[in-house]
Amino acid sequence: MISAGNLAFMQILHFKATWGVPGTLDQQIEKIKAAGYDGFEEWVKPHYEIRPLIVKHDVRFIGIVSGDNPEQFKRDLGELVDSGAMQATVHCGSSAMGFQQGMDHLGKLVEVTKQVSIPVNFETHRGRLLYEPNSTYEYLKALPDLYLCADFSHWCCVTESMLGGFKDQLELAIQRTRHIHTRVGFEEGPQVPDPRVKQWEGYVTTFEAIWDRIKAVHEKRNARYMTVDPEFGPPNYQWTDPKTGQPLADIWEVSQWLTDRLRARWKAS
Repeated sequence: MISAGNLAFMQILHFKATWGVPGTLDQQIEKIKAAGYDGFEEWVKPHYEIRPLIVKHDVRFIGIVSGDNPEQFKRDLGELVDSGAMQATVHCGSSAMGFQQGMDHLGKLVEVTKQVSIPVNFETHRGRLLYEPNSTYEYLKALPDLYLCADFSHWCCVTESMLGGFKDQLELAIQRTRHIHTRVGFEEGPQVPDPRVKQWEGYVTTFEAIWDRIKAVHEKRNARYMTVDPEFGPPNYQWTDPKTGQPLADIWEVSQWLTDRLRARWKAS
């Protein structure tokens, strides 16, 4: 017999970062909402600026904060709570930190996250503390309350691989992921120029297999929702024609394509 709990369907919420979207924040959110996204992702701002826009456009909000200073981190998380944010994404520390220094710093931040009412997820971002799989694996083992915003495009770039040699590290990261930046990277960079082109098809399917595993973990732990954000960035993240400087693909269209593809993929499953 199927239990009532197993009959509940997990919601997949699609967000769009405002990064690279033209216009004021009001205009950005209006465009994101009109495109069918469930919400937007943006750096922390005063709650009296953000909250009215959330109400006006009837959208969800994921706030991005810096984890460089524990006291400012705490204040910024409070600002997100006051704004009505659904959760937080953190850019934390520096890749130049030694492991013990990183542990001390990250440990303080994780303790702060226990004091707020929203999920707080630390991004796997190059140049930051969680910039590569090996040290992140050690941090995750040492800090059971550390959760991730998984952007594995950064790890591909840093390790010059598609992460095939990091089975254990990737598995633990997947288990602890609560938000995904679904950008497709490759061995030499964090963003393929156009994932719709056949040349990059294998990279798309490699990432989709990882994202499917994250979704399966969410379902196994009976999560009410999973959040995803394509977060393809503008130049110089996006490749450009070396003669004209024009982007080789429109990142808004690429983000929409990937979002629609994942909607169809996960609806079928």
